[in-house]
Amino acid sequence: MVRTKDDYYIESKRIRNEVLTMAEALKTEPLRFTITNGITMDVEITKSDLKTIVSKASRDNKFNAIKNALAKDIPSYLKKGKYLGWRRVVEGKHEESAYFTYFDREIGIKTILAMRKMKNGGPYKPYAIIDQYTFENNVGVLKKGTPL
Repeated sequence: MVRTKDDYYIESKRIRNEVLTMAEALKTEPLRFTITNGITMDVEITKSDLKTIVSKASRDNKFNAIKNALAKDIPSYLKKGKYLGWRRVVEGKHEESAYFTYFDREIGIKTILAMRKMKNGGPYKPYAIIDQYTFENNVGVLKKGTPL
């Protein structure tokens, strides 16, 4: 059976609802862990983080379905993804963030997870899962190695 755009749209909405249900459990108790993959990160995932990820939709319903499915398990994404590098925050944007790091993973389609390092020693937090086109046209030049 060949899936249509409508099939992917329905699937992306179904998975989005699953992620939002999972996110409710993080409302009072965020998920915290440390991971080393290219760099060492203390990560915190909150209800708000997951809600932001699944709310950023592209015009590609297949990508949205895959992105939402990946949002269900950010720790696995970080463990299995490839560290691409980091970049400073664009002036005037994301004032609460020190910088962004990026990881990629390909599961039927290439995806890039943007993690932001919070200022004042705060944890890394997932921000978005974007497609290759968005990454290439909006991120700019990445620095390799350990950030700042």
